[in-house]
Amino acid sequence: MKYTPKELEGNVNVTPVSPVKEFFVLIGGVLAILILTYAALEIAVDQLVDRVPKKMDSLLGAVFSAKFSDEKRSDGEVKLQQMVDELLEKYPHMGSNYTVHIVDSHTVNAVAMPGGNIIFFSQLLKEIESENELAFILAHELGHFANRDHLRGLGRGLILIALSTAIMGHDSAATDFIMNSLVTAEMKFSQTQESAADAFALEMLSSRYGHVSGANDFFNRLNKKNKTGKLLYYFASHPQPEERVKALDKLVKEKGYSMGKKKEVHKDLSSGEE
Repeated sequence: MKYTPKELEGNVNVTPVSPVKEFFVLIGGVLAILILTYAALEIAVDQLVDRVPKKMDSLLGAVFSAKFSDEKRSDGEVKLQQMVDELLEKYPHMGSNYTVHIVDSHTVNAVAMPGGNIIFFSQLLKEIESENELAFILAHELGHFANRDHLRGLGRGLILIALSTAIMGHDSAATDFIMNSLVTAEMKFSQTQESAADAFALEMLSSRYGHVSGANDFFNRLNKKNKTGKLLYYFASHPQPEERVKALDKLVKEKGYSMGKKKEVHKDLSSGEE
């Protein structure tokens, strides 16, 4: 009987599954595990942050304060410090260990750092048009301290770095991809923190001046010249200016805050001088 071999179906030298597909399945699986691990660690960090003693916060803050320890306080810093102290008068439970530092930069921002350090970038001062507007921004940073957001942000940042380097190493394109994905997942929570700090600042502004005029002036101007689409703001740590203004206006109505006359900003601050 003559044997007739059958023809092979397909090519045995080529895998039936695309290597590219396998790569993305692998990355997707690793990313899912990392996000779940990160979420669990984040919950742990949030619980631990509430138990971190103020002394520990001060020790962390010493690292940031060291950069400014030998510098003479500028007139602008003295004025901002006075405003912070006045804002805190009706909030004795928060303590008084907060220090404002003006940093020469084109960045339009202010940042709450460990140890009660508030970094105020000089360009932001040039954008301010009233003392009330300035007081709201300072109160917003104090809101981050009241909610201990600065420690939560530091803890989450350390988790992100540890997870990515443990899995992929320091220098890896995959590490960058995973880091960016985790950061994106985190951003909406950061926007929630920003909104909570805005609500705190509104209350503090009302306590200080008896009204909340000027609270959303900066965001109104920012919204008018804003060219960033709503989609891009989904990936930003701060809420969209338009949404921020709406949220503040809603809070003003809900809380029954009154409006009043705004005060002129101090001349040393309106010029952005240190």
